[in-house]
Amino acid sequence: MRELTHDPQVLGRVHEVAAEAGIIPGAAKALKYLSSTEPTPMRQLAAELRCDTSYITTIVDNLEEAGVARRQAHATDRRIKVVVLTEAGQLVADRVAQVIGTPPLTFDALDAEERVTLRDLLRKLSVSVATPSW
Repeated sequence: MRELTHDPQVLGRVHEVAAEAGIIPGAAKALKYLSSTEPTPMRQLAAELRCDTSYITTIVDNLEEAGVARRQAHATDRRIKVVVLTEAGQLVADRVAQVIGTPPLTFDALDAEERVTLRDLLRKLSVSVATPSW
C-alpha cells in the first residue's frame, strides 16, 4: 500500500515544485490545507498534518520567507495565529495539487473499469477513515 501512496515519481515531482517555490517538502504538503480566502488556524493545520505545533511554526516560517503565505492574528481572538495563502502561494498550491492528483504510472496497469472500481473503493475507505466506528 505504501508503494502506491508514496510513489517515488510523485514524491519527486512534489519535491521539485517545492524547490522551485523555495519551500521545504513539508510546507508543500501543508498547502493542501490552506486557502487564500479562509484563514486557517495554525493548530488546525497541525491537526490536519498530524504533527506537533512546533513543527507548524517551522513550516509557516518557511512559507512566509518564500512569500507563499502570511501569518496573522485571528479576526476575533488575537491569541490565535492563522495562515492565509498569498496569490503566489495559491499558484504553488495549485501546482502541488495537480502533481499529487496525477495518478502514478503504475495505474496504467488498470483498465478503465478497474480504475473506476479502485476510485470507488478508495472513496469508501476515505469516508471510513474520516468517521471511525470506534
